Amino acid sequence: MSVSEDLKDDDFSIIERLADAIRIEDKVHHNTEDRQRLVQDLFEGPRKCQCCVNWVHEKPVEVEVVPVAPEPEDTTHPLIIRHRVLPTAVKGKTRLEIHSIEIRHPEVREVLYKVFKGFDHIVPKVRYLVFRAPFRQFFWRWDKFEAAIAEQDNEVIKEILVQLRSIVRTELAEAFAVSEELTSHGIINFKYLWTIFPPGELVYETADRSISGQFHIVTSISTPEQEHSHRYGINCLYTDWNASYFGSRSIKLDVNGFFGTRKIEHLSVKPAKYLSDLEETRQKCLARGRKFCEYKGLHYKAYRAADEGDRDDGADSKSKTTRIMLDTVGHPQRPRYGLAPLVDLKRLPCYTSLISQAPVEQEPPGGHLPLEEDENPEGGRGFPNDGTRRRTAPMHPRPSRYPPPPPAPASDFEPSPPRGPVIRRPRASRRIRVADSDSDSSSESDDDDTEGELTELQLLICSSSVLGYDFKDKAWRNFDVERIVDIEENPEPFDSLVLPDGYKDLILSFVENQLKDGEQFDDVINGKGGGLVMLLAGSSGVGKTLTAESVAEKMKAPLVKIDLEPFMKDQSTRSNDRDYESDDEANQDDLGAVFSRAARWNAVLLIDECDMYLGKRSSEDAHSERNKLVARFLRELEYYPSLLFLTTNRETALDPAIYSRIHLTINYPALDEKSRMAIWKTFLERGDSECTVTAEELKILSEVETNGRRIKNITKTAKMMARRKGRGICFDDLRHVLRITEGLTIDAPPAADP
Repeated sequence: MSVSEDLKDDDFSIIERLADAIRIEDKVHHNTEDRQRLVQDLFEGPRKCQCCVNWVHEKPVEVEVVPVAPEPEDTTHPLIIRHRVLPTAVKGKTRLEIHSIEIRHPEVREVLYKVFKGFDHIVPKVRYLVFRAPFRQFFWRWDKFEAAIAEQDNEVIKEILVQLRSIVRTELAEAFAVSEELTSHGIINFKYLWTIFPPGELVYETADRSISGQFHIVTSISTPEQEHSHRYGINCLYTDWNASYFGSRSIKLDVNGFFGTRKIEHLSVKPAKYLSDLEETRQKCLARGRKFCEYKGLHYKAYRAADEGDRDDGADSKSKTTRIMLDTVGHPQRPRYGLAPLVDLKRLPCYTSLISQAPVEQEPPGGHLPLEEDENPEGGRGFPNDGTRRRTAPMHPRPSRYPPPPPAPASDFEPSPPRGPVIRRPRASRRIRVADSDSDSSSESDDDDTEGELTELQLLICSSSVLGYDFKDKAWRNFDVERIVDIEENPEPFDSLVLPDGYKDLILSFVENQLKDGEQFDDVINGKGGGLVMLLAGSSGVGKTLTAESVAEKMKAPLVKIDLEPFMKDQSTRSNDRDYESDDEANQDDLGAVFSRAARWNAVLLIDECDMYLGKRSSEDAHSERNKLVARFLRELEYYPSLLFLTTNRETALDPAIYSRIHLTINYPALDEKSRMAIWKTFLERGDSECTVTAEELKILSEVETNGRRIKNITKTAKMMARRKGRGICFDDLRHVLRITEGLTIDAPPAADP
């Protein structure tokens, strides 16, 4: 029979028939004398207290019964089945439902320990072993359970196990029917979604638009009853880096409800074995895992945009990349506690919350809670003396059939209290070498501190994203590992920088020597004066900002631009300023965090128009915001170890204390005709569009007195006009833009004689 993807709930009669067939098959065993000899049934009886269930021999709706006292080790009945009495939709009617099965035969327990090893931290040699309904743990280990029965030589133990199998299989009849009729065809319904997510299963989370898909290992599953919503919660582990060592981080993946059936491969979270391109995806994630391991620590990289249809070739690809700094330590959303040990399938923490090794009938801590006064002590809660069942509102609700969600896997570090300091246990350094797929995994590392290496499974489930900072948006983000690329070396900005002869050599010599021998010029106090401060002074558009950007590009260092305006505001108004809160750099309490971050990144700092904020302090108002900002800036400048550029149009307006800390001042002269010609040529030749401007026309343009920024804007506007007409830029385009935007009219060069 072929099963359609569009199968609806009304078409599930085949499932019900299969389930009934399983129940009828096992009911034969239930009616035999063997079951009466091996199995003892207990039922929920009249309540004696608010906190515990009173288990009795007989059904409480039929006769008055006496509670059963637990025995130290009663092996008369190897299997103890406890039944709950539950109300039905019909008034006055009740139904029975299995609550749990207790194993009281020591040798049977030993067999089951091996079958369910790894679940719920069960250990051998414990005299208690209880399996709670709905017995999902048996479904997940059914093949292993069947094999244990088949391999059993002891006829007594085998007989008990066969009875247990018959009882559990009846309870799981619908689950087995779904597995046979639906799951085998690659589809599933929502009610039995749990059947395909056993603890220890490798699952794949489908990629979204910003982050690639990722493998995880399931540790437990929360059902809709536990979630109190129409969804399943898949609790998983994956490999992550916390700035100190590799470990396992927990995550909860939700699968929302749906009607009818759905293809398993179309689920947002699916078992890996249902992937149509499993091997291809596996190799891709292994390669990404090795790349993830290379990105631990600080890395200055480029990041490709996530737009659909991105290409990796040509200028189009370059235009869609931004500069980023991979930095797990500085990310504000980094968890402040440690990771669990790396995933190891032999010691994987799997939780079902359905296996217990504690006595069922034991007094709770603090003793029993007495019944409420309005309840009949003889009939118990919900059981009046007349034998009919009534409902009351208990002070403490009954224990749910479904146990609470399992706890998160234990971590080596515990999270700190909400308002307390972060306290961590001492931990040895963990430098982990990543295993090469072609090398012998048992080979020892050359590093004596290496504690181990990531296995193939640990690489496979590595995080698909890395924490870092986006310089374009000035924000901390998660970056898709697959979109992180190396920064292409680009000497063009510095080479195209138009400066008088000797300027470039002076700037490069000073910067390179300071970076190379900076410690020789350090202050007498260790840690002070290690940075380099350069002041770039001149009129607008002469290339001051471009110089700082070009030097950062030449040094292959990130450029961090600081806007000092938010720090001019009073502390009482800053917290209410939305614009201030939206800027990550301004979200700091003071400049210290900004300088500290730039120093950690070995970045180039740039403060444009610094005279607006670092002007001369006034003695008339010693407590002004400007005076406070200058004082704070001077304190940070004393210990800043890297390179800082200041630009200004008014050199004399700077505070004397700031000026005294400047190591090199570069005064930019106004652009002459030769410089303007070089700038026009640079911007006209940039890009792929054709340029038909002749040398004579270029000379006419260079005679127009303007600055580099205006030349850039005029050229950009003229290229947009030419592109709209489907051709390259020409001299007439530039003339039109100059006339409209600058109010200048220039003549074309005289036509050449024929």
